[in-house]
Amino acid sequence: MNNTVIFSCANDFAAGTLENLIPAPHIGRGALVLADGAREGSFVSPVMTMDDFTMAVMSWNTDVPAGTHSEAYCRVCDQDGQWSEWLSWGVWGPFVERASLNETDGGCASVETDTLTLKKDHVGKALQLKGVLRREEGAADPVLRLLAVTTRLSKADRLVNEEPKCSMDNKAPAYCQMIRDPNMGSVMCSATTATVQMNSMGDDILPEEAALACWDHVYHGYGNWAFTMAMAGSYGYETWLAFANADQLRAELKKGHPIGVNAAYSNTHERATANAPYVENTPGYTPGHLLTVRGLEVDSEGREWLLVNDSYGNPDSLAPRRYPMDQFIHAWSGLMYIVRPKLAGAGSGSPYRVAAKLQKTDFGDEFRLVVNGEEMPLDPHFNGKRKHCTGVVAYTVDDPYVYATTANRPFRYTKVTVNGNVFIPAKDILRLNPLGDKAAIHVFIINDRGVTYTADLRMSDL
Repeated sequence: MNNTVIFSCANDFAAGTLENLIPAPHIGRGALVLADGAREGSFVSPVMTMDDFTMAVMSWNTDVPAGTHSEAYCRVCDQDGQWSEWLSWGVWGPFVERASLNETDGGCASVETDTLTLKKDHVGKALQLKGVLRREEGAADPVLRLLAVTTRLSKADRLVNEEPKCSMDNKAPAYCQMIRDPNMGSVMCSATTATVQMNSMGDDILPEEAALACWDHVYHGYGNWAFTMAMAGSYGYETWLAFANADQLRAELKKGHPIGVNAAYSNTHERATANAPYVENTPGYTPGHLLTVRGLEVDSEGREWLLVNDSYGNPDSLAPRRYPMDQFIHAWSGLMYIVRPKLAGAGSGSPYRVAAKLQKTDFGDEFRLVVNGEEMPLDPHFNGKRKHCTGVVAYTVDDPYVYATTANRPFRYTKVTVNGNVFIPAKDILRLNPLGDKAAIHVFIINDRGVTYTADLRMSDL
């Protein structure tokens, strides 16, 4: 099948056309960097013939520090030789107001949020990609490491399931999205899935940090597939989207890493539909969802099961589940989130944490954020609102237990007050803690511009 194309190394990029981008062999597997003095540069791929398609999604890995951003484009050619306009996936960067576009008409095709669709009676035959890097005056060098596109498979190709059954388990942490920040928990499956994948390789990221770094200011959500892969890529991982079948899913799992998948399912026959079929052991009904596949297992009767960490399962301990392959394959769209290990020299534009302090105020249980000795009052609307959360204030309290990752710890969530302070009843919390004076409250103040402020509160601070 010829449905996925990836440009990710020096030889790949050499096949295209460069403007104001120069090779950076020390980054990744041979990246491109914006030339000194240039404010904008681009890579344009050669024209690529594809299997017939009606839908495509792009992915990219860029290191875009503060003051820089990237933008990815695609144009497609239909069966009559008609080319669409260059269609944009929007402005991307951890530190900018990242935003996709509302549906953009480009002739024979259009893009809405993260998906290109051919218009009725048009079939895609070829396509071309473009990646653009931009920077403000005085900003650091932005980098393009990967540019990819994948087209959705036909139903017949997606249901191919011919390779021998096998058993494997790529261990990964399990997170329930439903117990995360109540303003976003129910709508952050995409970011939670990517967090499982990244933390399985040694990171210790909170799902809320990932979600806010994916927040799309036009789509108003955390579920933009391309932005999710760009977010994970910004940490230095090599990431892309791919439409695949069960045989390709097995092959990818054999490389030793968990895979994200997109599916729609029902846990009962009564609620099942053609688009959300019944799948045994699922935790509920969903018309669209991202979850992590860790591995595969063949039971004593020869039936193959997917080993998943499904963030719909509540709590964390019920996220690990087994889904029968013969049922799940009909619930799966074929989309995979692929996250490979970090590359040398990559990740210079990732979201980051800043060690800060919380200063007691005269307003009871309110604390003022202090960064580098300077008070930083927060916007009273910092948290946003339900399903439109633009900031998170989360905290966890020391206890005698051991957790796989920080995100597995019990978290509580609070608000910013009208005075611009963080509300935490710290004295009451710590007074009752079984660890006594050794206990601390660990606070995470996460914004949607790639920065998390961390601070600890102890009884001696109160």
